[in-house]
Amino acid sequence: MKKIKLFTTVLYVMTAAELLGAWNNAPQVKETAAFQEVNLSLEAEEENLLAAQEIQAKIKYANRMACETEKSHENQVIENQADKEEWERLMAEMKKEKEKRKKKKREERAILERIVEAEAGDQDVKGRVLVANVILNRVKSKRFPNTVKGVVFAHRQFSPIRNGSYYRVSVSNKTKEAVRLALKGTDYSCGALYFMCRSASAPSNVAWFDCALTKVKEYGCHEFFK
Repeated sequence: MKKIKLFTTVLYVMTAAELLGAWNNAPQVKETAAFQEVNLSLEAEEENLLAAQEIQAKIKYANRMACETEKSHENQVIENQADKEEWERLMAEMKKEKEKRKKKKREERAILERIVEAEAGDQDVKGRVLVANVILNRVKSKRFPNTVKGVVFAHRQFSPIRNGSYYRVSVSNKTKEAVRLALKGTDYSCGALYFMCRSASAPSNVAWFDCALTKVKEYGCHEFFK
């Protein structure tokens, strides 16, 4: 009987000790749970902050790229405008040069027509072509000026310039046709660089032609030499 009472007493003491330990540990358990909740809250807040910072960084980068793209577009527009202006300037210069050349050709043609009319206005088309041939042969030769104007107005070369008939003639359609043919390549001259009308020339000029030059052709009233 005494043994049973002793066992009961020991069991009671152990149970009381366990209950007392559990009671003493209860605040510690609560504190641990609360600490864990605080840590979880801090971690979540830190993750949210990092996410917000990442979003802000992405927005800032996107804005910078948009600005750079806009600047690049503006620069490209400026470059394209500069290219366009340069192209337009070159086209204007080319047009101006083209018009200048056309004007010069018209002037050269008018001079050629007038000298042919003055020198061979009484000849047929072939006779007029021959006179035009001589003028053009001189333009091509290194011994004479390289323009029709330079050849025709060279000192003491063509009598119509000296006597003024060059300025008084009216150019006929027959002469215009002869000049057109000569400019297109019709050539009967055999390379002649000189011509004369023997009956209308001074004896000294005739002698010079006969002695200093080689006669290559005779047509109408003109003799042709080189």
